[in-house]
Amino acid sequence: MTSQNGWQKLVLICEVDDDSTSVFGYSYDLSGSGKLTAPSIDFSTDPVQALYAVMKADNPNGRGWLKCMIRISRNGEIGADFEYNDAKRWEHTTDNYKERIAEYAAMPV
Repeated sequence: MTSQNGWQKLVLICEVDDDSTSVFGYSYDLSGSGKLTAPSIDFSTDPVQALYAVMKADNPNGRGWLKCMIRISRNGEIGADFEYNDAKRWEHTTDNYKERIAEYAAMPV
């Protein structure tokens, strides 16, 4: 991942379907300042795709999630949320990205 020096928290948004995977998010420093984060060239989306496949297979209706949010702290805490219905949840636009940065900064891991 490409993140800022001294990052304390990463918030990653993963979108997966049967054909493609995308990952983006923000890194936050001690002051809560957020910076857009993107996978580096050697970042593998295989674990995200595997999680999607396992959760889809375990879902009684056979439906996978649309997006997941993974939060990681520098000290090793991990949290995750999954969205099955609203494709626009966690959507980033030129109009809302500042609100998203603040929203994610306030979230616990």
